[in-house]
Amino acid sequence: MTKYKSAILPIITLMITIFIYISDRDKGIQVILLFLKTCKSTIPILLLMFLLLSFLKFGMDMTKLQKSINKQDGVKSVIFAYFFGTLVSGPIYPGFALSKMLVQGGVRIRVIVIMLSVWATLKVPMLPYELKILGLKLCIIRWIVTGVVILIIGIVCEKIYMHSAKGTIKNIE
Repeated sequence: MTKYKSAILPIITLMITIFIYISDRDKGIQVILLFLKTCKSTIPILLLMFLLLSFLKFGMDMTKLQKSINKQDGVKSVIFAYFFGTLVSGPIYPGFALSKMLVQGGVRIRVIVIMLSVWATLKVPMLPYELKILGLKLCIIRWIVTGVVILIIGIVCEKIYMHSAKGTIKNIE
């Protein structure tokens, strides 16, 4: 039963879609068209994500990457997380798979949280647009405050995770 756990949500979604289609054909078609539109926009991103992860897994020396953000190198790891997170553009969900690989390699939780949070909020490729819309002063304030808050969140998340009963690296599968 537990090996089918990941299929529960898609099965429920499919059943709801079928129910909607049976009860109101027009709304059912709208749901299906929305699903297809979402797939059309998501599939290229997923393909790029899998290519990136394949490169990281097989084309890049993961032990070298993990050593550069090793457990013992607290400040160095945090700087790497900020640097990597700001340079990555695009959606964040490839970061979750990358994070899993890094956690399994022994990278600290705070580094993962910082990398994902920076990836989601502080992107250098978006900086010109942000400067144009918000202006230099507000942009600088936002980057500084967001960066400090992300560091605090990373530290707090790591403490909570490591002190929880289930908070071991081995539980991330």
